Amino acid sequence: MVHRILNRTALFAFVFSIAACGGGQQVKNPDDEKTAEVKPPPPPPPKCESLDEKCAAKADTLAKIKSASLLFTPGKDWMYAQGEAHTIAQVADDGAALVLGSYTPDKDAKKDAAARDAAFEEILKALGATPPKGMKINWKKPDAPQDVNAWKLGVWQVQGAERGKKKGILLVVQGSLDEGHSLIGAGFAEETDQAGMEAISNSIGSIKAESKKDEEKKPDEEKKPDGEKKPDEKK
Repeated sequence: MVHRILNRTALFAFVFSIAACGGGQQVKNPDDEKTAEVKPPPPPPPKCESLDEKCAAKADTLAKIKSASLLFTPGKDWMYAQGEAHTIAQVADDGAALVLGSYTPDKDAKKDAAARDAAFEEILKALGATPPKGMKINWKKPDAPQDVNAWKLGVWQVQGAERGKKKGILLVVQGSLDEGHSLIGAGFAEETDQAGMEAISNSIGSIKAESKKDEEKKPDEEKKPDGEKKPDEKK
């Protein structure tokens, strides 16, 4: 009788020791831990095709003029957007800004002039600038001829332009690139905005043809955009 009691006591002691050692704990499922570690993929970088994306240019940004396979460096911290026909870079909606695009030249002088004038009208529209009344540009005689990466470009300066509520200077740039493309563009800055004028001039001077090397680097737009998204600012 005593022997049976001892056996039962030993059994209870054994069961109690298992419980004390964690026998009641739940076994973790390794799949649950893996699921918890999985993080959602980051959102894709902006393509910088619209000003609404608020892509801000850095010092080494290369914005693309898609219609002519060209690259240029916008002003630092300027917001920019790479459209199919032209690319715009600006400080603000009514501040310093630059629009660059292209058109297809023609061997016929009249057709070539018509194509240039139509492209220029689109550039001014994209810039949101109003030229002075009766503006006439002598396309054959630029105010400041420039050699930019083996291209001969002309720059014209027009006083009395307006953008938004501001008055200032319109800088016009035009020149032949190759048989299939001619550059056309316009910039605006107030007369007292030296930094804006300098940024526009530097951007024009930075225009270059897009190379394979640039294409390899350029995943700045797909992998990590040239521009950084600007946080919403109070206007």
